Amino acid sequence: MLHLQTTTTQSDEVRHALHDASSRIAAIARAHQRLYGSDQIGKVDLGAYLGDICNDLGKAMPDCKIHVAAAPDIHCATDTAIPVALLVNELITNSAKYAYPDGGCEVWLDVSRSGDAISISVRDRGIGLPTEFDPNSGKRLGMRLVSALSSQVHADLQVRRLRPGTEFLLSIPAPLAT
Repeated sequence: MLHLQTTTTQSDEVRHALHDASSRIAAIARAHQRLYGSDQIGKVDLGAYLGDICNDLGKAMPDCKIHVAAAPDIHCATDTAIPVALLVNELITNSAKYAYPDGGCEVWLDVSRSGDAISISVRDRGIGLPTEFDPNSGKRLGMRLVSALSSQVHADLQVRRLRPGTEFLLSIPAPLAT
């Protein structure tokens, strides 16, 4: 319904807000689809789940190429997987919106296990972040969500300025990653 509503509004700002809300809902719906198709309702294969999310995002943003590399069988609790998926959804959407103002978006998602934690990297080769950017004091809804969701899953969130681009690194601790 939100997708249909985007076709009836004249405002670019409203269209973007509806699109963002739609992709957040789709990320949660994907978790439910995975749970219904699995005999393990308490945990999700995170790499496969995030791969599905990226596939959905790629269809919704056809001018953005999303590369996914995920080690197999990285499972985490369902109540951790959903906020992580929303987090990844926000980071990829933000890259598409802001890192590539002239189009041609390209984003890389890597999911791996590092010791007793799950490591997630979302990076781009876009224009980079403004020098005054602080992920913990973002004014826009997307970065406020990223901060809140990181805290919710007790993830260590680091931001690396690349040349070119930006990388967001998440490390989810062992108790939530099993």
